[in-house]
Amino acid sequence: MQGDQAFLPVRERGAFKWITWGIFFFLLDLVLLYYGNQYLSHVAERLKNRDFGTMLFGSVFGVLVHGSQVFLLIISWVLAGRGTGRHVKWGGLAVGLALSSVGIGLTGAALPTLSTRLVYSFPLGLAIAVLMAVLFQLLTLRVENWVDQATAMLLWVYSFQSLELLPSFPTNAQALSSLFQSIYGSNEEVIVASVAGTGLFLSFLAGALISTWLLTSYSIRLGQVRRIWEMESRQAARDEATAFQEVNTLDMRSLVHDLKNPLAVIKGMTLMIKNGADEPTLEKAEIMLKATHYMEQMIGEILHEDKRHAVRAGPFFDNLERHIHPFPWGEHVEMTLAEGVENLSLTLNEIRFTRVLYNILDNAWRANRTAGTQKIELRVQRNRRFLEIEILDNGPGYPPDKGPRPRKSGWGSTGLGLAFARKTVAAHGGRLTLSKRGDGKSGVRALVELPLADESADDP
Repeated sequence: MQGDQAFLPVRERGAFKWITWGIFFFLLDLVLLYYGNQYLSHVAERLKNRDFGTMLFGSVFGVLVHGSQVFLLIISWVLAGRGTGRHVKWGGLAVGLALSSVGIGLTGAALPTLSTRLVYSFPLGLAIAVLMAVLFQLLTLRVENWVDQATAMLLWVYSFQSLELLPSFPTNAQALSSLFQSIYGSNEEVIVASVAGTGLFLSFLAGALISTWLLTSYSIRLGQVRRIWEMESRQAARDEATAFQEVNTLDMRSLVHDLKNPLAVIKGMTLMIKNGADEPTLEKAEIMLKATHYMEQMIGEILHEDKRHAVRAGPFFDNLERHIHPFPWGEHVEMTLAEGVENLSLTLNEIRFTRVLYNILDNAWRANRTAGTQKIELRVQRNRRFLEIEILDNGPGYPPDKGPRPRKSGWGSTGLGLAFARKTVAAHGGRLTLSKRGDGKSGVRALVELPLADESADDP
């Protein structure tokens, strides 16, 4: 994806999903908060005259309800913060942490003003709950599965919520635990309650610590395995493509080499026909000899990478324009030659350099198909001692060129075509660069710079 905009589509980055889940859990929390507190108050009234054991059991039940309320509060704002953070381009983590912190604090402070039933019971206060939510998000930053994160968070909440059973941590909610802490009949009952609360706190805390450590370690290792697998897959694809290219090149060289024998026969027979032939036949023999000479030149350039010959820019691009028409993108290429370019001289391996332009034009066509456009512009002009060939597409574009390594364009290309083009242009003493279009349009600008032959370089 292109990162030129400050905000990306919500659906593309999953922000809508997280915000929706956050709203759902928040509404569920409001229902549990109101009716849960109401039910616990009702149960507390009915347990006033019961024995200590019944009250202890009821208080544990109250801890579980209060913990669920706090958990839903935290997880709803954490998910909303994550969704909002994914919606922005920069500082997503900071935005998510800030929103979840402010949301938890404001919700815990504002809801009690609406109803006495909307009071959160957290022994250490909501400020600690906010801090716990922030620290937990930072600790599990590399845990990708939010269900795993939520499970570990639940244990953290219950570990601190179990402190509600201790006499030294009075709660502000009118529920079972507050009633229970007000009716301790003896020191023995205080000790029993303290032991029960401490036992629950330590067991939940140990589970929370172990689960968080296991989840984080597992996610880090899973991420490492995934990255290694992706690197190996990309390398295997590159190796396969390279091997296929090498096999094709070898087969092509063998085939071209084998063409030399029948071509030699044709050339020899033409020379025999030429000797002693009448005027019409002699003219046809001359045409055949020129064709065989051109084929020999083509074979030499294919077999020998360093073989060059002098060409004029005008005939070369006329020939290129004729040969690109059979391609599916041929009719969409708009070629423009600046004044005076036709007479410039170049020293080229004509076959290989023509293939360079084919590869770039084909890549431009693929980019246009991705964006639903068609037009490809090919502009040729002189810049001092160089001939500049500029190819412009109207595709989605990609970041500026950063080096000679093969790179996939993102629309079905392996990157080997551009690698061949860059290597061939460099062998001709030139340079191939890729960049964004500079005329305000989307797309890629491929610029090939070729040195002119000496006779052209000296022209004014």
